[in-house]
Amino acid sequence: MAAIRARLFDGHSSRPQPVRLSAVAGGVDLEVLDGSAPRERLAAAALHWHEPLGRAVRRVDLPGGRHCEVVSDDALAAFLHATGHRESGITVWQRSGLRVALAIGLILAVGLAGYRWGLPLAARIVAQALPMAAVQAIDAQLLQTLDGSRLLAPSELAPTRIAAIEAEVAPLIADRGSADPVRLHFRKAPAIGANAFALPGGDIVVTDALVTLAPTDAHVAAVVAHELGHVAHRHGLRNLIQASVLAAVVGIWTGDFSSLATAGATVVLSSAYSRDFEHEADAWGAALLARHGRSPALLATMLTRLERAHRTDGGTDDAGGGLGDYLSSHPATAERIERLNRAAQ
Repeated sequence: MAAIRARLFDGHSSRPQPVRLSAVAGGVDLEVLDGSAPRERLAAAALHWHEPLGRAVRRVDLPGGRHCEVVSDDALAAFLHATGHRESGITVWQRSGLRVALAIGLILAVGLAGYRWGLPLAARIVAQALPMAAVQAIDAQLLQTLDGSRLLAPSELAPTRIAAIEAEVAPLIADRGSADPVRLHFRKAPAIGANAFALPGGDIVVTDALVTLAPTDAHVAAVVAHELGHVAHRHGLRNLIQASVLAAVVGIWTGDFSSLATAGATVVLSSAYSRDFEHEADAWGAALLARHGRSPALLATMLTRLERAHRTDGGTDDAGGGLGDYLSSHPATAERIERLNRAAQ
């Protein structure tokens, strides 16, 4: 007869009682060792064993709101075998190193697939499903906030220069294949420098420094063509959705939604999406330029000039590859220029 010692908690007092559990035909005998209660016969099916945690004390629930704590050792294993107890499937898996490794591998594979393909697909579907009026309201609020900050100021470009650029860009905007409005905004932005960026709803901001840097208005139009690619694919909204989901996942994983580590991990994970967006916008802009008899080399020239300008202003050189390229939200400039020059050929 297999028997084990245990500590009984009756559900009324925090003081445990030493007991003996004995495997008998048809069930389990519960015997209080100090003789304060009569021997009790329990059906084996009435005992609910909690999952084992290594060699930690194991709990078993008894009828009447009681439970026992038993040391996990060979005696307990023999007792369970004698009572005909069968461990749950998850417990059996946990005891197999190969199965645990397979489960971890499967979880990692599913997680990586969700990160690389699942989340971008879901973000694309959600972004395309949002009504344009709602997205334009986001743009209006963002632009108002930027104009109210020190980042953007009214443009100092001559009205004739702005009109000439708008005329150069107008055929590209008309040929987007979409009726959604696109609005071009010129701003002075010393803190940003030579740059252009698209807001989620079709507002495109071009800085005075970018116009000054461009050899011709056609080069400015080439940069706008790239930004039109971001608008067409709703990259701004998709990036917002993906970054929000990643931040939530990292926060749940780390248990802290406010730490610098959580924010940093989110930025690193989001950077791969941003690089994909840049490649997609480059290809879309190059195709748009080609349809209008303009060479994608115009955009390649502007990328070269922007890289040099940012390097002169104290920025980093992203043309060299390595870890910096991996963490950067933009692909290496040399790689982008090479792709655009191939498209031009």
